Amino acid sequence: MIKKITYLLFIAISFSCVKEKEKTKITLEEVTNLGFSLQDKSDKDDVSAMNELYDVKAFADIFLLKSTDKEIHEFNAGFFSGFSRNFNFGEMLVEQKIDGGSYEFIRAYEDDQNNFHLLFRLYGEGLNYHDYLVKEINGELKIIDMYIYMSGEYLSDTYKTYYKSILDKSNVLTKDLTEITAYQDALKLIEVKELNVAGKFKEAHKVYKTISSSSRITKAFQLVNIMVTFNLSEDIYYQAIKDYEKRFPNDPSLYLVSLDGLILNKQFDKAIKSIDKLDEVLGGDPFLNYIKGNIYYFEKEYESALGKYAIVNLEYPDFIDAYDSALGIYLETNNNEKVIEILELYVTKFEIDKEELKFNLSEFSPAFIKTKEFKNWFSKK
Repeated sequence: MIKKITYLLFIAISFSCVKEKEKTKITLEEVTNLGFSLQDKSDKDDVSAMNELYDVKAFADIFLLKSTDKEIHEFNAGFFSGFSRNFNFGEMLVEQKIDGGSYEFIRAYEDDQNNFHLLFRLYGEGLNYHDYLVKEINGELKIIDMYIYMSGEYLSDTYKTYYKSILDKSNVLTKDLTEITAYQDALKLIEVKELNVAGKFKEAHKVYKTISSSSRITKAFQLVNIMVTFNLSEDIYYQAIKDYEKRFPNDPSLYLVSLDGLILNKQFDKAIKSIDKLDEVLGGDPFLNYIKGNIYYFEKEYESALGKYAIVNLEYPDFIDAYDSALGIYLETNNNEKVIEILELYVTKFEIDKEELKFNLSEFSPAFIKTKEFKNWFSKK
């Protein structure tokens, strides 16, 4: 009897191993195809189609408290019911695109823990990157989380704070000081952000200093501190950056958050180094040549700037901003021939009317429209 059981157990184990071997591994090509699919649906602003690529249940499982307690189980079920109705990945992405402008798939990659990711760039009012975590759910590849470079945290971490605050209010858990403090700190952080947006920088920093030290050492809180201190004092601002660098060395969010401050303070060499570090962390993004070009523009190193814009023109021929920046240089250096070349490109490639171009030039370069080069070009049909 013992031999028979052992034999059956051996068969079961062997069968299990065969099944494991038969299980197909996610390929980088499949993940890449998912990235292109999201790009296509994003270009079309197809909200419902984008939502189909996101698994809300798997996303919520990341931050919902794991417990066998009946009350918590029931709370989670109720929370998820409302959350899943209201969470709209596609709509959230479309709204960010409206504010941000362009949204582009850069690459798919596999990290050191064998997790697959999709990297996207958001560009418009500012520069940001979204790093999507991809998993196989019921035989299909799905997005289950998103790391937002500018916030320095995963979207699940953002919702975890919200979930914990609701859970704390519900009295389902026994209240303890740690949870109460974390909730109060989260409310203060919201107040700090609101004050900062309102231009009340001193008040924002004053509220920030009342946040507990246990919260202030976390990434999200320190990033907000960098944004607030930027408007206060150069010494406090750079100390905030140093504190962040010390606690989170080589974190990509630092390079984005500190970039504007470095440029405004004319620390152009440090700004270039920040972009180089960001480029390394991203695994390479040719678009960053545009940001470098603008920095060289501010330094009046026009040849270097034009070289960077030329790279962007090759990589992203439809990105009109790079042509705009080059146009600015040619206008400043009185290179009328090159100005006309770009104006002609605007007409033929981007289908911009000559009258509109003349009006725009009259606003920021009125002297140029009086030149013979412009008059000859403008008169041509």
